Parts: sequence; structure tokens; C-alpha cells
Amino acid sequence: MPHERHSSLREGLVAGLLGALLVAIWYTVVDLGRGEMFYTANVLGQVFAQADTMPSVRTVNSSAVVQYSLLHFGSFIVFGIVLAALTHLATRNPSLRMGVWLGLVIGFMCWLGMSYTLYRATDQRFPWWTTLIGSVLGFGAVGLYLWRSHPGLRSRQDRPLGAEVKSPPHPPGRQAG
Repeated sequence: MPHERHSSLREGLVAGLLGALLVAIWYTVVDLGRGEMFYTANVLGQVFAQADTMPSVRTVNSSAVVQYSLLHFGSFIVFGIVLAALTHLATRNPSLRMGVWLGLVIGFMCWLGMSYTLYRATDQRFPWWTTLIGSVLGFGAVGLYLWRSHPGLRSRQDRPLGAEVKSPPHPPGRQAG
């Protein structure tokens, strides 16, 4: 499919929703396994939406669950749209292919660092391993969807990544002649 027929907004929305749904399903499965429905969304909602560093883990705060759900889906949709726009730029300009990977890796690493910080700041009430695995699933789903939607990104090329950039005619700092 030619890149002109791709829409960054539509693809980003689909990619973000896929990632958000996969993470939500993961959290639901984990919470059902613990026997505590909405535990993860409850704790994350209290930490992110209500700025509570000592979230209640004994009772479910329904407003925290709703607030976190909105934040969760909104964040994934925005991330999906930004990554889809980067993907479309990379399909038109191969030298930007690394930007797609960097966007995915940087987004994941920022989330990972923030998650671990919150895990420590909340006296280990923040579900660290649950969010780590959920993040891998969510970011992976967004990346895989965009990767499969744009075969030009994965096509094997004769030159290594970054070889598209032309070298300057002379070394920097030296004048010719």
C-alpha cells in the first residue's frame, strides 16, 4: 500500500488502541489471578491521576480506576499517533528510519524509569513487574502494528542504516584550498 494512502491519525489511533487494549487485558488477567479485580488500575489511578504516593490497596477507588483508564488510553493513542507520524516520515526519507526505533525505545525507557521510581516512592505498592510486562506488550503491539503496516521500513537494503546521509565534501573545520 503506498504511503500516500496511510493516515498518521488513523494508524496512530489504531496502533494506540491496540497497545492500550492489550495492556488492559494483561492487567485484568493479572488482577483476576490475584483475586483482586481492578487492583492494578486502582493503584495506578491513585498514583498517576490523584498524585497519591501511598495508594490504598485494600479498597478500590472507582474514580481512580476511571481516571487511570482515561489517562491510559489517551497516552497510548497520543504515543501511537506520534510514532505513526514518525513512521510516515521514515517511509518517505529512509535516513529517518532510526527515528522510529528511537521513538519506540525512548518512550519505553522513559516509562520504565518512571515506573521504577514510582515503585520505590510508593513503598513498593506500585505494581512494578505487572507494569513492566504490560509495557513490553503495549509498546510491542504499537511497534509491531506499524512495522507490519509499512513493509518499506523492513525491506532489506544494500546499505546499512544511516548510509543515506551524504558526507561533507571536506572534513569539518578545514577550509579547502
